[in-house]
Amino acid sequence: MPTSKKGNNEHAKARSAMKTPPVVSPQKWQAAREKMLVKEKAHMRAGDALAAERRRMPWMAVEKNYEFEGPKGKVTLLDLFEGRPQLILYRAFFEPGVFGWPEHACRGCSLGADQVSHLAHLNARDTTLAYASRAPQADIARLKERMAGKKSLVHHDRLFRQRLRRR
Repeated sequence: MPTSKKGNNEHAKARSAMKTPPVVSPQKWQAAREKMLVKEKAHMRAGDALAAERRRMPWMAVEKNYEFEGPKGKVTLLDLFEGRPQLILYRAFFEPGVFGWPEHACRGCSLGADQVSHLAHLNARDTTLAYASRAPQADIARLKERMAGKKSLVHHDRLFRQRLRRR
């Protein structure tokens, strides 16, 4: 915290440049917080209702035989389930043209993957998590080695991506 007048002025200038909201009394802050809380709860309830509606949507049969290239060769979409009834298949942007290629995957994809602490938690709920990328298997293997190989990452072709877009 600045202690000199000059330091206080510099701090005030920096704060005003950020366009911060006004500083108010605890009572005004509490009133504003309670007003915001009403809006936040309405937003949360609307999101919960939308999520429930999404869960009730009808399913669609996957009739095409999609193939992926895994570390042990060709695998089908059904193989990715690993015998479980549910699959989360995440399209990871690890390919030419993505920032950081070939050393890194997409920053957002990497951040999301890093948040999955241990697949046992999903597997205990009969769910398999897999990532699909357009990167060649050699690049995927290199990335998995660097990331301690904790996630399933397979190669998919352009046709798979185009078919998913049409749905």
